[in-house]
Amino acid sequence: MTADNGTAVAQDFLSSQVALLEAGDTATLALRYAEDAVFVRFDFVAHGRDEIKTMFDGYLEEHPEVGDVAAVKITEDILMYQASERLNGKLVWAVGTIYFVDGLVARQTAAFIDRPFES
Repeated sequence: MTADNGTAVAQDFLSSQVALLEAGDTATLALRYAEDAVFVRFDFVAHGRDEIKTMFDGYLEEHPEVGDVAAVKITEDILMYQASERLNGKLVWAVGTIYFVDGLVARQTAAFIDRPFES
């Protein structure tokens, strides 16, 4: 991703990602990642498209409901986000970073932080 088109790619990425998740299309989600992409969460690390697809399949089993995107920071080839989300009905903050190479996700981190005092 270059500085010229990086912002457009990153802004489109989040809205498209949510639409694909809502459609349950984990195969297309995985194709948005480089073949050697790495997705890091505290509970596991997924390497490559096959493992990333499997990770998204498991994520959908948690019945995610993506709420409002509270914050997004885009700089060159990195997107940082914070969004309200429910996993199995439990309210959390989804926080992460995405690093793009040639319009595909090369590296992503994600963490789900409890929001115990909110409904």
